[in-house]
Amino acid sequence: MLELMLVVVVLGIVSAMSAGRIHDIMIQQRIVRAATAVQNGLEAAFALASRNRQPIRVSWSASAMQLAVTDRSGTVAYRKIGLGADAYGLQSGNVSVSRSPLEIYPGGLANDTLLVTLSANGSTKKIRMTRAGLVRVE
Repeated sequence: MLELMLVVVVLGIVSAMSAGRIHDIMIQQRIVRAATAVQNGLEAAFALASRNRQPIRVSWSASAMQLAVTDRSGTVAYRKIGLGADAYGLQSGNVSVSRSPLEIYPGGLANDTLLVTLSANGSTKKIRMTRAGLVRVE
C-alpha cells in the first residue's frame, strides 16, 4: 500500500510540473496554425486576382478579428480568416497588421508589402508578404 501511495505522489508531482509546459505547447501550436491560415489566405488572394482578372482587396477588421479577402468593392467575399477566440484563441492585442486594406492587382503585384504579427504567451509568428506575392512565415 505504501508503494502505491508513493507512485501516486510521484505521478502527481510530475504531472503538475508538466501541466504548464503542455499549455504553452498548445498555445504555440495555435499560433502556428493561425499563421498557416493567414499564409494560405494571402497566397489565395494572389491566385484569385490573376484568375479573375480583377483587383482583390485584403483587409483586417480588429473588431471582428478577421482577415477578409474580397473583391475591390468589398461586395464579394472570397475568404474570411477568423483569428479570434473561437478559432485560435487570439485577442485583438495579439494580432497586428502593418497595412489594411491592401490591393492585389491582376498582374501579380500588390500596392504595398504586408506584415502580420501573431503573438501570445511569448510565442510569436510573423507573416511577411512582398509586393510580388512571396508569403513567408518566420
